[in-house]
Amino acid sequence: MTPSTAPADRPAHAARFTDMAGVAGAVFAALCCAGGPLIAGVISSIGLSFIRRDSILMPLLALSLAVALWGFVASRRQHGSDGPLLLGVVGGAALVGGVFVARWLLAVGTVLLIGATLWNIALRRRGSFVPITGR
Repeated sequence: MTPSTAPADRPAHAARFTDMAGVAGAVFAALCCAGGPLIAGVISSIGLSFIRRDSILMPLLALSLAVALWGFVASRRQHGSDGPLLLGVVGGAALVGGVFVARWLLAVGTVLLIGATLWNIALRRRGSFVPITGR
């Protein structure tokens, strides 16, 4: 096995993918739920207008946020910082609030989730890893 696919490294690789993919999926689902004209037009033009049903988007939003938060938790175990996880939780709550309460919260949630992802990436690249000790 190469060093990047060693069993001990798989959680790190999964965390790298999950926080970014989860955030992208959550933002996409929230924007579709909000019914933005640009998103609606793009989705319709590529033949995916069926995806704009809430029965599809709400589970997609929940699943995407769960994947993103799982990635933040996995990364927290590596670098030891609670910051990206907490920012991700607040961003996810704002994103959901943007769907149900006030549309301006969509922008706030998106910025917070992207910020949490970038912070997480920076911590991983900085190499501030702590050993996993029963957290």
